[in-house]
Amino acid sequence: MKFLYASFILIMILAGCTPATQEKSVPLTERIISEMSVDSPKKEKIVEPEKPVAEKNITVRVGIMENESEILFSCSGLFSLKSNGKTIFTKKKSQGSWKITVHNNNLLFENTDNGEVINIAGELVFIPDQISSFVRIGKVQSGKGWHWEDVKSRSYKGNIEFINVGGKITVVNEVGIEQYLYGVVPSEMSSQSPMEALKAQAVLARTNVFSKVGKKYKNKPYSLSSDVYSQVYTGIDKVNESTSRAVDETRGLILTYNGKPVEALFHSVCGGYLESNDVIWSSIQLPYLKAKPCMPDGEFKYGDLSKENNFRKWADSYPDSYCNLQGKVSGDKLSFARKYFRWETKHTRKKLEGIIKSSTGTDIGDLKDVAVVSRGPSGKAISVKVTGTKNSVTINKELNIRQKLSKPPLYSGNFYVKLGKKDKSGYPSDIVFKGAGFGHGTGMCQIGACGMADCGKKFQEILEFYFPGTRVSELDK
Repeated sequence: MKFLYASFILIMILAGCTPATQEKSVPLTERIISEMSVDSPKKEKIVEPEKPVAEKNITVRVGIMENESEILFSCSGLFSLKSNGKTIFTKKKSQGSWKITVHNNNLLFENTDNGEVINIAGELVFIPDQISSFVRIGKVQSGKGWHWEDVKSRSYKGNIEFINVGGKITVVNEVGIEQYLYGVVPSEMSSQSPMEALKAQAVLARTNVFSKVGKKYKNKPYSLSSDVYSQVYTGIDKVNESTSRAVDETRGLILTYNGKPVEALFHSVCGGYLESNDVIWSSIQLPYLKAKPCMPDGEFKYGDLSKENNFRKWADSYPDSYCNLQGKVSGDKLSFARKYFRWETKHTRKKLEGIIKSSTGTDIGDLKDVAVVSRGPSGKAISVKVTGTKNSVTINKELNIRQKLSKPPLYSGNFYVKLGKKDKSGYPSDIVFKGAGFGHGTGMCQIGACGMADCGKKFQEILEFYFPGTRVSELDK
């Protein structure tokens, strides 16, 4: 649907306020440019009004690394180097590897092959002089503290900034929005997913840019992070034909509610039942993020999942739902999802006692019991009590519970606890968490979107199911 979306006035955003009036005469893409340069007054974005919207040079600033003492990287293709707005050299050919360190509040830029050293008083900015040019940075961490945590070299197009922040180095990638989305979509969803599911993911990823910029990281030199706290972005390493096609075929489309970008939340596998946003984050309940079964209306048969008996019956079953890919086209291609639909994790009592002491700071002594005190509508544990011989501790909030009961965190808050047989001490020898789903369970279930696509649903229908009452809208039209 074509519309004119008016919001995000820069001054009000930086002040953390909601604008009382809206400047409807200013297109969204022009207003968003200044927002994407949060805390970067030296960088002036240029809008070329004579070009169509799709060709405007709109960029987003993404934090790649932070608090680093040393950065190793290499360049492919021609590039220029600037600092404090001045060109140090231009159209330089890539030669060997480079190292950046901080020395006496300056950045030392050193070629590790030929020994060339440049002492820089300000930030370093690498600017590609060819479309094919990119920078490859070593030891980029992603997924810290999660099951997919890794450290590896990653490649990025666009400008790469190395900034001295308090004697440590922050790396920022300033890149065009669509190029950014090329890196986000395959990082957030398997490229083996059906095209309509990938398109739904692309629309949500683009919506995230317009809904999140200016709301967080106001004191940082970037406006989005490259991790799950914004959305996962891994540069160009995972870019592929199918995910790029999904971005291209949804160009300019975002998801809106009452003319404003939605909170475009998504997760891997809900396990068969979606949760409302207020249960997960104790926030105001959004009308398009309500708890409901991840299946066609009228097919859920397990009753109120906030009731312990109902939840256990549901968690012990393998119910038909959009994210149950058994018998669906995507079942073989996305076989990894099976272990998340229904799962089981076991800890020895001693191990869990150590995890709880480390994560909560409380020495409970010998663990006697772990009990879910209350659940949300989807069965998500929102309060858990751990009882020991010395102390008891109550853990609240879904993510907090997952993180404090397991390292890495439990796949989801949809679990119940089984105590093992008592050992010689008279206490359970092990503790089993039996659960469903992977992620917070709010918004679009990514595997569920694949199941819907297998059923012939288009991306608009997928988004309408997971965000009822919303519209797929076209920017600046």
